[in-house]
Amino acid sequence: MPPGCPAAGEDDQPHDEAIVTGPIKAAWRLTRLPEYVSFVVITTVLGAAAGGGSLGWALLVVLIANWLAVGFGFMINDVEDAPDDALTPAKAQRNPISSGELSPRFARLLSFSVAILAAVLYASLGLGPFLSGLLCLALGYLYSTRPFRLKARPVADLLSHALGLAGLQFVAAYLTFEGGAPLKWASALGFLLAISLYGQLFNQLRDFDGDRTAGVNHTASHLGRRTSNFLMLILLSIGIATAAFSILFAHLFPLWVLLVTLLLAVVLSLPRLPGVLKAQSSIEAQRPLQKPVEIAAAIALLLWFAGPRTIALISGILGDPHP
Repeated sequence: MPPGCPAAGEDDQPHDEAIVTGPIKAAWRLTRLPEYVSFVVITTVLGAAAGGGSLGWALLVVLIANWLAVGFGFMINDVEDAPDDALTPAKAQRNPISSGELSPRFARLLSFSVAILAAVLYASLGLGPFLSGLLCLALGYLYSTRPFRLKARPVADLLSHALGLAGLQFVAAYLTFEGGAPLKWASALGFLLAISLYGQLFNQLRDFDGDRTAGVNHTASHLGRRTSNFLMLILLSIGIATAAFSILFAHLFPLWVLLVTLLLAVVLSLPRLPGVLKAQSSIEAQRPLQKPVEIAAAIALLLWFAGPRTIALISGILGDPHP
């Protein structure tokens, strides 16, 4: 019996479902949504808060558009990196194109379909969000696509990452409402850009040896490990300082949001504590803590921004309509 054919007496339905769900699961993996879903919540909610926004359809639309725009950047990156990823077993299994689950042509078509949908949603919000959204999509394309490949160009890799994966989502959300004071948006944007730059340098240092062996030329490889690590810590310090400024002076969000973030981060980080204690370097120690902090911040911001409005809406619906 040829491999892949069902045995005699087997129900054909599970095989048919595998045919249907296999590409769907591969397409879902191509989006890599879990890697950025919480960070886009942070950038979008902060942008809406800085712009004087409120919970409603406009916020939901810009949030979805931002998810799609960042998703396009991740998807087209996997399309472009598929030939290289196929040379490394671990990367080949993660990349559904390298593993043969999706064809490059279909993956590219799917990526641009996501980009078009994002552009349509941005356009529905007005000229400002549309232009910032288009710039985000353009950077997502130029970041990975040859011959531009901004991610392999020192300095350009950091700037395009900070704008394409953080700054422009904030700007799109801010311009959707555009009612906040300059002090609020400037401090929040500074925080996001600093944290995004820190994250990109962290990733480059994490992959430093492998990238050097592969001949990848980015900012960390150009500056060297020691200088890059120093710059990364400076950016992290700037991010912490601008976050504190946003709370204490710009009054972008209340102090309890930070306290809830810290509490949730501690709870979410507990299962990862053994890995932190066994870390042999600062990079290894920071890595397990990054995602819990990111998720905690997203939850805390949503509780602050959406919680009271949701309660008021429910109270209005359940309240006595008669005077």
